[in-house]
Amino acid sequence: REALAVTARLCGPELERYGRCVAASPGSWHRDCHQLSLSVTECASSHPLVRRIRRDCSESFGAFERCLRERPRDAAQCGPHVTEFLLCAQSVTHGVTQSAPPGDTPAASPGG
Repeated sequence: REALAVTARLCGPELERYGRCVAASPGSWHRDCHQLSLSVTECASSHPLVRRIRRDCSESFGAFERCLRERPRDAAQCGPHVTEFLLCAQSVTHGVTQSAPPGDTPAASPGG
């Protein structure tokens, strides 16, 4: 959840545009919204926590992406893949927050 919250906080406008596109194109979102998907990915990949999740959870995320490609009109069938990825992401973020000393945030920057 934390990683998703980080992504939403950092990339809210990109996520919102992508979400609207997907909702408006149920049968062709994978094609119509591809560029918006790339902008979300590009935005999110600039955050260290998101990069770590992408590295540590690449297998479960890849399975989710394959499922979406194989079932573009029935994405609901990919729920188990989403759950697996979210559990992995949660374990990564939990590990990061547990190992960081109090007050030490990897994304902290002066004035930010």
